[in-house]
Amino acid sequence: MAAAIGDLARSTGIEIRTLPVAASTTITTGKVVESDGNGDAIAGTTGGTLEKGLYVAVETVDNSTGSAGDKVVRVASGNTYVYAEAGDAIVVGHTVKSDAAADLVPVTGVFATDQTCVGRYIGHENEEGTGGTDAVDGDVIIVRLGI
Repeated sequence: MAAAIGDLARSTGIEIRTLPVAASTTITTGKVVESDGNGDAIAGTTGGTLEKGLYVAVETVDNSTGSAGDKVVRVASGNTYVYAEAGDAIVVGHTVKSDAAADLVPVTGVFATDQTCVGRYIGHENEEGTGGTDAVDGDVIIVRLGI
């Protein structure tokens, strides 16, 4: 069975958090999630930062008609390896951040000034430890969260 975005890529070292979902928001499995100023989960944007929290959703939650906190979402965090979707070409080993569609794209800034890093691109399914291959837009990829 092929891996799908939002699946966990390892069975050890998993960190899952539960976050309240912001009002009028839908969170989609395998997409980047960030916390807003109130600590509520919103879909990843290009402006998410490490200090607010950057995650990958492991389930889809529709709170589009609810108030903040009416629903919660489980997200992968910490040093967890998770499958996500590439939103652009990514070189193996490079750090990644969210794009406007909550997919992963390469970090292009100097790390000290770019605090939008979600994690590091490891490879495609069954490539971990083999050196891996570069990703292209739309690929399902393994990302190790955190920096």
